[in-house]
Amino acid sequence: MPVSYQPEQKLIDSLQAYDFSKRLTSYRCKTCGSKMLCRCWVDAENHNKDATWDVMCGTLEKADGVYEYLAHEQIEDTLDGGFANFLPSIHGKDLPRWPQTPDKNVLEPRADQVLPLDWKATDRPNVQPSPTDRLHCHCKCNGVEFWIARPSEKSKNAANHLNKSGPDAAWWLMDDGKKFLAGVCACDSCRLDSGQEWLEWAFVPTVDISLDAEGEKPWNLPFGSLKGWGTLKGYMSTKAEEQSGSVVRYHCGTCGASVFFTSDARTDHIDVAVGLMDAPEGARAESWLEFWTHRLSYGEDSIRRNESVTHALETGLKEFGQRHGLAAKQAELEKSLLHQK
Repeated sequence: MPVSYQPEQKLIDSLQAYDFSKRLTSYRCKTCGSKMLCRCWVDAENHNKDATWDVMCGTLEKADGVYEYLAHEQIEDTLDGGFANFLPSIHGKDLPRWPQTPDKNVLEPRADQVLPLDWKATDRPNVQPSPTDRLHCHCKCNGVEFWIARPSEKSKNAANHLNKSGPDAAWWLMDDGKKFLAGVCACDSCRLDSGQEWLEWAFVPTVDISLDAEGEKPWNLPFGSLKGWGTLKGYMSTKAEEQSGSVVRYHCGTCGASVFFTSDARTDHIDVAVGLMDAPEGARAESWLEFWTHRLSYGEDSIRRNESVTHALETGLKEFGQRHGLAAKQAELEKSLLHQK
């Protein structure tokens, strides 16, 4: 926001603050956890000096013509390019991919100042999946943490709420059952619950989730009973309730991280926020997940308020799928699922 912007103190007092770092303090709704504002201190060591404010884009009911994407930043932290690989350009203009904090005085960076599309860190480990692997998932403050096992035969037997049959019935498993399905959701409910334009979810059977690294404490928490587990807080989302039965979304009550989407329509599965996954190979956790790139989930919600960026993301996802050999097989899989009785 402009340096002159200052939210009313009444608004600030109504929100829950979390010191994300010495320089950044985030503010979110105390009820649903939606992240609303971020205060950026000019001097991380002296909070008596000036600060600027950021507004979370997902809270805006109208986005087209209100703000403009200029670049991706902190790409090196992802190890694999992260979400930026899904949104490489807007209006045909490439978005610069800054390794760390961008130089705001440079609108057209040189090639040696930014990272190329599909960059991956040279020291990124070459993960060789093992059936004994456990993926540690946690929020920023570590108030919520759990572990996910590799897909196995028991993963295939989770109840199928879509009532599909045949070889592709276990729609939540990809790559011949070796990875969990993940997707990008742009529905209004995800947007308003998080304050972000969209969220990335992984669809994981609860039999593959444990509360300890050894897998000895299985997930045995019935739908709607997670409130009070660690620092988890739940909120029933009325819009999602209309689309998916009774829905409860969960976030960390301390740092505000999005954690779970749960529905009584599919109690054997839980949607896990991909941002929690501490995969050694990178932010997209590609030894664990395959992202659905054939379409953007609930793009119809996003397009009415942010048409240009929605189209850019839909295009970027499909191009990612084409570059990485996912497009053709996902198109065939979708056709197969649509034609099953």
